[in-house]
Amino acid sequence: MACANKAVSTSHSFAASSRVCRRPVRTVRGFKRAEASSMHFDAGIPLEGLPWGVEGSREVESRTFSYRDGDIALEAYMAWDTEKVAAEGPRPGVLVAHTAIGMQEYFITSCCQSLARLGYTAMALDLFGAGQCVFDKEVRNGILQPLRDDRRRLAKRVQAAYDALVNESSVVKETSGVAAVGFCLGGQAVLDLARANTAKELRGVVSFHGVLDHPSIFTKSGEGKPPNALILHGESDPFTDEDKLRECLDGLTSLGMTWDLHVYSGAKHAFTRPEKTTDEDFDSGFQYDARAASQSWSSCKTFIESVIEKS
Repeated sequence: MACANKAVSTSHSFAASSRVCRRPVRTVRGFKRAEASSMHFDAGIPLEGLPWGVEGSREVESRTFSYRDGDIALEAYMAWDTEKVAAEGPRPGVLVAHTAIGMQEYFITSCCQSLARLGYTAMALDLFGAGQCVFDKEVRNGILQPLRDDRRRLAKRVQAAYDALVNESSVVKETSGVAAVGFCLGGQAVLDLARANTAKELRGVVSFHGVLDHPSIFTKSGEGKPPNALILHGESDPFTDEDKLRECLDGLTSLGMTWDLHVYSGAKHAFTRPEKTTDEDFDSGFQYDARAASQSWSSCKTFIESVIEKS
């Protein structure tokens, strides 16, 4: 299969123990966190060890707020550069979609902070509505199964977040557009939003080690040009075999979408997660890959810059 990028990867380990922390406020290089959920998961990785590291030292603001998908109450986390908004006006928006454990974790909120320092208004969406990360598989499957059974429902859940983002006064839409980034489950979610082609100003989506397939429920619409897609995939990801990958790419093409695929040699699922270093993780198909993490984040930033405009 022809790929846009094939990278040889290496792996570095970060010793850390996973923990759940109660943290109403955290300060990181000038960052002020708004009051958040009482339970905020932190895998114990310092900011410097995450794919985005410390993206500059500008102070950014954040807040959490509620929004809805029909009768489902959801929680958003938003970060933005107040000084930049005041000096230059509203910023282009970027949605960030979480992994299968949920939105309320430092990995996701720190990603929003970094995007804010790059000049975007970034919002972490919520697929669960649970108010905290969900680690119990039975509980999580109970939340996710209706979305898995009806992928238009999943796209609608992401559309609700998109609508909340574009209604924010700190976000400029019409002249710049919006992008969406997703990890694991979130990669599947942002691809489904792109497939649905219902988010008018969505210009592009990025899937990091996402769940790749092509649900037949989506068909090409006449609603204008669909968003572009960047797929960042580990060659040894056991959750997406070669047939599923081809099915995904052919499906995107059938919808009129322009896509790029970057495949990282030897990389497994969750290659951006520095805490995934144990034998148990490896046996389950998860493994951090430092090179894939760094290169994929760089590619993500370049892609976002190419599809939306910043003043």
